[in-house]
Amino acid sequence: DMTLLDIHFALFQCDQEGQEFGFGSYNVPGWGELHYCGLAGLVPLLDRMRPANDLGHPLASNLRAGDWLLGYITSRLASQPGTARLAAWFSSAFSSLKVVPRYLIPRYFDSTIMAAYGALQQQSVSLMSPFISTGSDFVQRLAMGSVIHTSAVPSAPLPPLSPALSPPASHPSPTLAAGLPHFSTGYMRSWGRDTFISLRGMLLVTGRYLEARDVILGYAATLRHGLIPNLLDGGKNARFNCRDAVWWWLRAVLDYIEMAQDDGHIMKDPVVRLYPGDDEETVQPLEDVVGEALRMHVAGLQFRERNAGVKIDEHMKDAGFDNEIGVDPDTGFVFGGNTSNCGTWMDKMGSSAAAGIKGVPSSPRDGSAVEIVGLSYSCLRGLAKLGGEVYRHQEVQGMGSLTTWADKIKDNFDKYFWIESKSGAEVDKNPELVNKTKIFKDSLNSGNAFTDYQLRPNYAITLAVAPDLSSPSHAWAALQTLQSSLLGPLGLATLDPTDWAYRGDYDNSNQSTDSTLAHGANYHQGPEWVWPVGFFLRALLKVGKLAGEDEYKTAVSVAGCVLARHYSHLHQSPWLGLPELTNSKGAFCRDSNPIQAWSMATLLDTLYDMHREAA
Repeated sequence: DMTLLDIHFALFQCDQEGQEFGFGSYNVPGWGELHYCGLAGLVPLLDRMRPANDLGHPLASNLRAGDWLLGYITSRLASQPGTARLAAWFSSAFSSLKVVPRYLIPRYFDSTIMAAYGALQQQSVSLMSPFISTGSDFVQRLAMGSVIHTSAVPSAPLPPLSPALSPPASHPSPTLAAGLPHFSTGYMRSWGRDTFISLRGMLLVTGRYLEARDVILGYAATLRHGLIPNLLDGGKNARFNCRDAVWWWLRAVLDYIEMAQDDGHIMKDPVVRLYPGDDEETVQPLEDVVGEALRMHVAGLQFRERNAGVKIDEHMKDAGFDNEIGVDPDTGFVFGGNTSNCGTWMDKMGSSAAAGIKGVPSSPRDGSAVEIVGLSYSCLRGLAKLGGEVYRHQEVQGMGSLTTWADKIKDNFDKYFWIESKSGAEVDKNPELVNKTKIFKDSLNSGNAFTDYQLRPNYAITLAVAPDLSSPSHAWAALQTLQSSLLGPLGLATLDPTDWAYRGDYDNSNQSTDSTLAHGANYHQGPEWVWPVGFFLRALLKVGKLAGEDEYKTAVSVAGCVLARHYSHLHQSPWLGLPELTNSKGAFCRDSNPIQAWSMATLLDTLYDMHREAA
């Protein structure tokens, strides 16, 4: 009878999550805190102890010395209605365990825990989509990331959902943690961008359509200034300082319609708007919220963040609180931001006064960021394909029809973004800044002009969601450049190693006066992030199919080789997942989250796409 949310409680919860339910992680004397409060916290230790018969391990000593861990497990499980029956089962099993000689307890404890753990894992995948329930071990291990990251945490609620929804929303509605343990509770749990990059893999591929719908509608409630918030913080304290989350959200809406076989009904679902004006609330169908987001972008908007100042950001300079969004009427490209803020996922804000970078973003990426251009094109095509009966706002004043707008983007993309040679793009203000060829620019018209020409992994996103936006030959060549220049063992380098600004090893506690490293200023200046690999592989497969039979065979081969490394890591990870990032050449990064939702989600996306193509 246990649901996936019940299983999350039984198996997982990091310490911060557990504290909100009255049970932090168990501390094993001589070893330390387990990674999870649930049974999964024990599994990596038991898996290490068992083959070595390591009865000298601190966990074995703790079990022999007393029944504290047995009591912790049963008391914790008994505290929640959904796991009370499991608690009773453990209580019965442990009562037998307590009468055997103490030196035998670790061995019998191992058998009991692993039997329950295996059964709960099987129950988890049986509750997911057929792709998961009948999938490979690799697929199922990635899918467990959905169980790990999805839960209802009191300190990080979803905004209110309409009581008129059918089927009714879950109460309380779960949210997606960006990663553990750093992004698990409070205002740091729910990030708009991270949520919707992760949603396809974590909730749609796994068949968790109700949770996906609720998350989409919950964030829709917060739309303000034509944007979805960066930090949700329950909705009322949301920060609207990112330009990309609204497009990731809209891409998730379209993915939901396709994968949940919803026929577009979600577009008519009611949204309880928190910010139709400054403070009032109202209810609108989702399609009207989407329409407002597009209209606001085309009309253009300059605004200042609410409560601007140290209350919401202790590091940002005053100019950073000033935001802008718009659409270039000549190209159709979405643009925004300035050099004092950072509105995309590469959002590291300088914080070291000693190094002279407090309030100086490492990668502002203002102007037209390449992945936002790709996402907007993909979303416009998708909305147009739905037709007027499903999505009625097929015209946007100032741009004409959605199809006309999308056509304009496609007509101009290669002209402005493709760098074939040292002479730059076909239309180029600063060809003298070209330092890498056979790439797409990372941005267009940024305030720091040289950054437009830096090689970063972001155009892989564009080519994954919009493989038809460029010619197959250009797209294939650009992906070969990414593969040869940026691909590491687990992640993609966030900056070309030959770039003068490249710093590949991240240390958030760096207290030096080096402006390129202090307080981890190089977060996106070289370290190898895992989640873009999913988009790179999806792009490679889609573009390869368009480019020709040989290219597609190469793409499939590359995908298999790359994914094998992630499968190996899953077997070794004590957190049972994939990390946020690694340092250069795949080296361990101490300050990375050891498990991150989008890292697991985008690779599951890739496997799903490969499965569909093979079917």
